[in-house]
This record gives sequence, C-alpha cells and structure tokens, in this order.
Amino acid sequence: MTVDHWGAIAAAGRQREQDAVRALLAALSLSAAQRGRITERARRLVAGCRRRASERSILDLFLQEFGLSNEEGVALMCISEALLRIPDDVTAEALIAEKLSTGNWAQHLGRSESVFLNASTWALMLTGGVIALGDEVTGDMRGWIGRLAGRLGESAARAAMAAAVRILASEFVRGRTIEEALRKGGDQPSSYDMLGEGARTFQDAQRYAASYRHAIHAVAAANRAATSSASGISIKLSALHPRYEPLQRTRTLDDLGGTLLDLAREAAAGNVPLTIDAEEAERLELSLALFERLAKAPDLQAWTGLGLAIQAYSLRAPTVIDWLDSLGRPVIVRLVKGAYWDAEIKRAQVEGLAGYPVYTRKAFTDVAYLACAARLLRSTNLRPQFATHNAHTVAAVLELAEGVGGISSGDSAGVCGGFEFQRLHGMGELLYDELRRMGETSAPGRPPVRVYAPVGAHKDLLAYLVRRLLENGANSSFVNRFLDDAVPLAEVVRDPMATALACDGAPHPRIPLPVGLFRPARRNSSGLDIGDGKAVNVLVEAAAQDKTPLIQDGESCVAALVARAQAAFPAWEGTPATNRRRVFERLADRIEANRARFLALLAKEAGKTLRDAVAEVREAADFCRYYGAEGERLFAAAAPLPGPTGESNTLRMHGRGVFACVSPWNFPLAIFTGQVAAALAAGNTVVAACAPQTPTIAATVLELLRESGLPTDAAALALGGPRAGAALVAHPAIAGVAFTGSTATAKRIERALAAKDGPIVPFIAETGGQNAMIVDSTALLEQVVDDVVASAFGSAGQRCSSLRVLYAQEEIADRLLDMVIGAMRTLVVGDAADPATDVGPVIDEAARQRLAKHIDAMRPHVRHQCPVPDLPQRRGRGFCPPTLIEIDSMAQLRAEHFGPILHFVRFQAAQLHAVLQEIQNAGYGLTLGVHSRMRRRAEDVMAVVKAGNTYVNRDIVGAVVGAQPFGGEGLSGTGPKAGGPHYLPRFAVERCVTWNTTATGGNAELLRLGE
Repeated sequence: MTVDHWGAIAAAGRQREQDAVRALLAALSLSAAQRGRITERARRLVAGCRRRASERSILDLFLQEFGLSNEEGVALMCISEALLRIPDDVTAEALIAEKLSTGNWAQHLGRSESVFLNASTWALMLTGGVIALGDEVTGDMRGWIGRLAGRLGESAARAAMAAAVRILASEFVRGRTIEEALRKGGDQPSSYDMLGEGARTFQDAQRYAASYRHAIHAVAAANRAATSSASGISIKLSALHPRYEPLQRTRTLDDLGGTLLDLAREAAAGNVPLTIDAEEAERLELSLALFERLAKAPDLQAWTGLGLAIQAYSLRAPTVIDWLDSLGRPVIVRLVKGAYWDAEIKRAQVEGLAGYPVYTRKAFTDVAYLACAARLLRSTNLRPQFATHNAHTVAAVLELAEGVGGISSGDSAGVCGGFEFQRLHGMGELLYDELRRMGETSAPGRPPVRVYAPVGAHKDLLAYLVRRLLENGANSSFVNRFLDDAVPLAEVVRDPMATALACDGAPHPRIPLPVGLFRPARRNSSGLDIGDGKAVNVLVEAAAQDKTPLIQDGESCVAALVARAQAAFPAWEGTPATNRRRVFERLADRIEANRARFLALLAKEAGKTLRDAVAEVREAADFCRYYGAEGERLFAAAAPLPGPTGESNTLRMHGRGVFACVSPWNFPLAIFTGQVAAALAAGNTVVAACAPQTPTIAATVLELLRESGLPTDAAALALGGPRAGAALVAHPAIAGVAFTGSTATAKRIERALAAKDGPIVPFIAETGGQNAMIVDSTALLEQVVDDVVASAFGSAGQRCSSLRVLYAQEEIADRLLDMVIGAMRTLVVGDAADPATDVGPVIDEAARQRLAKHIDAMRPHVRHQCPVPDLPQRRGRGFCPPTLIEIDSMAQLRAEHFGPILHFVRFQAAQLHAVLQEIQNAGYGLTLGVHSRMRRRAEDVMAVVKAGNTYVNRDIVGAVVGAQPFGGEGLSGTGPKAGGPHYLPRFAVERCVTWNTTATGGNAELLRLGE
C-alpha cells in the first residue's frame, strides 16, 4: 500500500462523523424519484413476506418472538450462549433455573400456536420441553419450570433444554463438519466459514489452519460436481495467529502472512473463492497489509477468487473500496453492515480515542452501505457481494445497479463482473425467496443469492453467533421487525437517507465522543489508537529521542522542605477552589502534551511497556481533572445545612496543613500525581516522598506543576527513599499522610503516627492484595484466558491489583490450564521500549531475587515458565520469567509475590463456599474477579469475599478514575478509594458555622409568612 493510500484511509477514520455522513449523502445523490422507487419496491417486498409469514424460518420466528427488547429474549440468548459448553450437570441446571426465573413467559407461550407451524409450542421447545403440556402451561415460568422438573426430574429438564438449544444451534450452523455442511447445502452457492473464537494459542492457530485447509479441499471437490456457482471459503485472520494485533505487526506479517499465502494458493488451485473476513477496527491496517501481500503475489495474479469483507459501519469503508479497486486486479468484496458495533463504541471510550471508528446511528450505517454499494457497482475491478437482510437495502442496491448500466450476475466461477446478494444461513430465506418470486433475483440476468454458512461444533459457534446478536441489539434490527404486523410497514421500509438528512448527519446525542464521556464534570483523557500505525510510530520515535536526563536518588533535608510548605500553606489554602482547579486543568494538559517524554521516562526508570505507559499517562491526567473538579465542588463555597428559624448553619471544608504523600515505584507517575493533586486540591501543601527507583518522573511532575501555576513552595520532592519517607511521617508538622505501598510499610507508618505527640492525623493507605479470580464452568474460556493474561502478567505483575491466584472449577480446570499455558507461550518478554514487548523487567535486582526465591521454593509445582531474554540490565533491573504454579490452596502462600507469577487452584463446585472463605480468611480485600454467566453466582461470591473492587467477566486491572474508584479494605488499605467521590474529604477538616440571625433582625422571610 502506498503512503498516499494509507494516508487517505487513515484520514477517513479521523473524520468528524457529521462530515463523513454529509459526504456520503452527497456521493449518493439519489433523486426523489429513485428514492421513491426504492421505498415502493421495499414496501412490496415486505408486504409479500408478511403474506407468507407462516413460511418464515425458525430463526426469523425466534428473533421476532424473543428479541432483545424483553427479559425473556435476553434470558434465552444467555442460555443459548453458555449451556452447550457447560460440562457439569449441576451448573447447567443452575444456569437454566436462574435465567428462566424472570420475565413474563406466559405471553410468549400463549401466542406460540398461531406463530409456529405444526408445533405444540415453540416457546416450550425453547424452554426445554420435549412433551406437550398444552393448557397446563399458564402463569409464570418459575412455577412451570418447577412442575416440569418435578415431573421429569432436573436431569431430564436439563437434557430437554440442551436438546432445544441444539435445535437452535442447528438453525444457526449449517453443519458440524464441512462434509455435513456440504451435504445440507446441496447445490446452493455458499460461503463456508469455520467461525468461532480467535486463536489464543499456537496450537489453536494450527488447528484452525488445518481446518481451513481441509475445507478448501472438500469445497473444491464439491465445486467440481456442482452445476451452480462455485462455493467458497471465508477466513478469519484472528483464528490463524494468537497475536493478530497491531503491536505484534512484524511477527504477525511474517508468521500469518506465510500461512495465509499457502491457503490462498491451495484455494486458487482448487478454484475455491476465498474471502478474508472483517474484524475489529484496530486490526484493519494489519488486515489490509496481509491482503495486499495476497493481492500482489505473482503466482496469484490470474486468480479471480480472492475476496475481502468490508464493514459499512466503518468510516473508512469507502476509502478502502477505492484502494481495493486501485490494485488493478479482480477482487471479490463482501459488503456487510458490521458485527462489532457495541464493542467498537466501548473500545473507543475505554481507550480515550479522538472519535469512533463507526457511525453512532443505525441510519448512518445504512446510508454508508448504500454509498459503498454505489462505489462497488461503479468500480472497475471489484465483484460485489451484498450481504443484507434489510428489504430497503436490497431494493436500493437493485435501483443503484439499474442506474449504472443494468443488472447482471457473475459467472459460475465467481469472477468479477455483476454482483450477488448474500444471506446468513437460517435467516433471510423468506425475504430472498419473495425477491425471487418478484423476478428480482436468481433469474437470467438477475443477481444470484449466496448463503453465508457457519460450520463447526455447536458449542463453539452458537456461543459466538449469539454474542454477535447480543452485541448488535437484534431488537432494533430489520430482521426482528419486518414480519411483525404490529410495526407499521412504512416504518420498516423507512428511507435512511431521510433520517440522515433530517438530523444533518449529527451524531447520536446520547453517545458522546470519548473525550466527553465524563462531561460536564470533566474532560476524559486522550489515549492512543494502536491500530493507527503512523501515530504509534510517531510516538515511539519521539520517546526514543527524548533527552530528559535521569537524576539519582539523593538525601533531602526533610525539615527544611516541611518548613517551606508550612509557610506556603495559608496562601494556597486561601486560594479560591476554582483557581486551584485551573492549576490542575493546566497540569493535565501539560502531562498529555509531554506524553512522549513520560513514555521514555517510564520505560527507563520503571520498565513500563508502551501500553502500560500510555495508560499511566492517561490516569495521571484523569486524576488531575477529577480532583480539580471535586475540589471546586466541595471547597468553593460553604454548604447550607438545615436548622430552626432564626439560625443559619453552614459547613465548609478546609485544608489541614502540610500533607506527606508517599508513593510507590509501580505507578510512579499516576499514583504520585494523584496523591499530590488530591492533597493540593483540598487546600493542603505537600511534601512528597517518591520511590528511590523513579525520582526523575516525580521531579518532572513537580516541574510541570509549577509551570501550571502552583506556588513554588506549595509542593516539594523529598529524595532519600524509605529514609526520607520515615523522616517525613515522623515530622511533627505533618497534618496527614497518603501512602501507597506494601502492607508491611503501612503498618510501620501506622505505628509511627500513633507514637507521635500532637494532633491525631489521618492516614490514607492503599496496600497490596492476594488478588483472586473465580472461574466457574459457565465461563467463556477464551475470554477468561485474555483476562487472566492481562491481569497476571501485564505490567510484569507489578500492579497492586494484579491477579495472584486463579481458581478454576474442576470440570474446566485442565482445559483452562492448557489454554493459559498456551497463551503464555505467545508472550514477548523483553525491552520495555520495544512496542512489541508484553512483559518488561521487574523493578530492581532485589525484587527479582525475591521472586526467584519463591519460584525455586515452589519448583515441583511449576507448570510453565516463559523464557527470558539475555539482555543487559538497565538501572539494576532484570527479568522474572512469567510463571504459572499449581497449588492446592491459597493458604500455601505466606505473602503476596509482587511479580509475574500466577498461582492456579482447582475447586469442586460443591466446595465453592469453602474456597471463598479461604480467600476471605487471607485478610486482604483489594481486587477480586469472577467469571460466570450466572449473576447469582457472582453475587454469592461477593457476599463472602469482601473486596474493594470486584470485576465480573473482565480483567481485574486498569481501574478508571471516577468510574471505578480504587482501593481496598482489611490488609489492603484504609480507604477512602482513590479516584472516588469520598477521597478529597479525607484530606480536609470540616468547620461548621452557626449564626443566630435573630440577634440582627430575625428571619425576615418567616415574618412575612406571618402577615
């Protein structure tokens, strides 16, 4: 790809959504007459389908009856997503009981006979019945399920439900093997897709590659015997490499590129069209780079079966189509609406991106689809495949095709020329059959219809496909509404261009840009789009060129620093809170402006990788803006309090004096900045003691603070490590202490403060934790593996919140253990300054030796250990290998081991309560993880294990300021939680003032009331 082409694609992704939509509308330029014909054609199509509603497919029925707009639909989707993968009966029965215990099931059961052909009840099948209960099925489902279980026994009810879910799976999935799928497909042109989760291990990738290879040969043989258009194969790149990620670009292009080229050559030899499926937006650049290698391979130039899927909801889609056409070779393009919309919105918000890679209104995606369709139909080298179940979209494509020179189908080999429609197996069959009856498809000179057919094990594919439905909100989709007579026909075929024009392309008002996520209170911090290779390279190069000199830890005169801070306190405490906030707003801006500088320092002083360093810069900026806003809210004015007439009561908060802020090395920027900003925002002055390993980072923050308007003596840095910290805490003028570090050090500070004469001062402590994650047999193991690796080995395991002990239910323990070990084998341990590094060094040699001693002591129980690179130590830092150790109980661990060491424990489902009590008895209470599809199970866990932060079905690290206040209890801290609404008051004193207003004239308002 030339620089110009990628620059254009990248620029398209940075467009304002409104500008992008306006450009789409201008490019379409459909006349009023054309739009009228489209709407009328769509109306006739939907009306025809409604007249044949009894012919609809099971999936169409399911989505209409049980969409995501009701509790029952969500419950059934959740059962379908999880049930088939649960290996033990007890948990399966618990899942069924929980999900079916809510909702108004009777309304669906009462309608079922009129909806389904020849069925006692469809809803009964979905809820596990294999016998007809007839009129007995009344009332709420909780009672019915109880009667069913009583009649059949729990195991029979569970088996019935499993059978029902398998029936649903068979509607989603063409076949469990490619041979079965080919038999069921008959002579129907199809695109076969061995879908499912992406690879987490190299073994997974090899298995998927073998599966694709086998499918290519099977489809090639079937094509030779077929009389219709050739069937093809769809390839999911994330299934072919466990690290198909932008920061792993080099290894991915080398490893995956070779595998993909081999598969393409085999497909070309067998005359099997091969399409690369679309995935998440951050992978687009990598996907296009891999596709370009195939497109330009000399031995594939004559092949007309190479294809790429494009998601119309992407702002970059039109520009990608232009690039594909510029390749000057035949390319099949499958145009889809997009399958990860919810995830893309969330990722952009979590990562603090400048904008969204997708449109925020469904109508905009529909307009974008039409604009992309028009581009494809006008292209020179592209053969379009329009994948849609939307009648208006189908009608619009036909109108567009007629407008550019007529409609024709491609030849039997699937080469360029003409176009075709596509539908998902099990869905949209009635829509396209009605289109055929209208003479619009599958006739001479008319486009054919191809079926996109998932292939694979039901327990894998049903879960994957259901999550796509859950993610994209099937309740608002055309499929869920077009056969529902209660929805006006005009609404179903509404012109998306009219909707887009009516709002002039303005984004959805309830989906703010990521920067506005926390407004009006504050601005969200800016992140880095790792999918933008140029932006990443610019940042990495800027960090490499940073020349900030590193300073060495020294000895500060703590008494002198405290004296100056004490002298500065009255003026700073007297500064209006609004003015203080402005200082922190400017500091946040400066921290973000110096991101490359901090990335360099974090790598050099703390061994931080690119991802970790970017996140820490963001957290520091968030702390500044959050505490600045909180300081203004709490300290700007006195708060009135109620009281009797003739009396005025107000409460005002004030700074305490000089605060000691003692911060650790594991978050030398974020925690240092957060403590200092909180103390200053509350009106205190500060003397901060940083970790001896990271003095340059601390000094740089104070430098930027002064540039932001903080008086020189209002904050000072005390060098000298633990000695300076101890002297600071013991100083009689210290009015409070904020500390983050080990539990042992917190205990020493607590004793030192108790031994001091003078005022009793507050002690705010955040310490470590023996953090655990509970995984039951309903959990999606691929997601668990991602979250375990991030939680245990991210930041080299040196977060307070890092995962230390993983508990796995016995029935899934072996599989999970193998998957985690496989994922560990993909980790890159190395130089923190290299963007591809996953795990950098531990903080110093003393830490490495402590960790090595523990690993050696547990050597017989070590299940896997990653190799470490032979690199020279920097500032005394070495590498601790990421290690997995299997133990019998958390009780075997006498202390927290602060590094990339994960302990693995198996448990029986019946022993869960004892396991939870074991965790609670350890005395810590920082972070806890739960992976379960049962809400009740998660609530049961939280009822026993008391943790400051509990995360369900996600990783346990990366708390967000203002959204996930962080801090523990028990041995893990005193509270209040950092980044939360109760933090600043702990830094303050409260003063209440009462005025007897009767002494100066009484309550005039009360006197008026008495007139």
